[in-house]
Amino acid sequence: MKPAIRQARPEDAAVLQALRREAGWDADALPAWFEAVTRGERAMWVAELNGQLLAMVALDFFDADPEVADGNGTASVTSLAVTAAAARQGLGRTLTLFAEEQARSRGIRVLTLNTRPTNAAALALYRGLGYQAFKQQPRPWGEAVFLRKTLGTAR
Repeated sequence: MKPAIRQARPEDAAVLQALRREAGWDADALPAWFEAVTRGERAMWVAELNGQLLAMVALDFFDADPEVADGNGTASVTSLAVTAAAARQGLGRTLTLFAEEQARSRGIRVLTLNTRPTNAAALALYRGLGYQAFKQQPRPWGEAVFLRKTLGTAR
């Protein structure tokens, strides 16, 4: 059975915090993320199967670095995390492609994302989807490699 993808809801916060703790980062950011959704600065989705949240992904429309997300034609795929129980089943790929479709429908022309330079699995996934590295620099959580992709028109 294939997981359903839906918008994240505030009542998902406790489960999403547990997912973020399992992933090892940003567990405390959930309240701010939901506030950003309310302000239209972020969109956030979850993958759910039989009532269980398995993964999440978001689009950030603004970033302090306009090369990453400029509030106009460039946005960033962020917060991608999959539970250990659902790992290696293609959810990361599915959610990244879903985020791309959502970005296209909003008129976004360029998507960026970032990960640790040592995260070989993530880099392989993103490069396989057509993302190319364009810079490396520190983020609050550590060194990051930034990748981007120009999106085609909506299908």
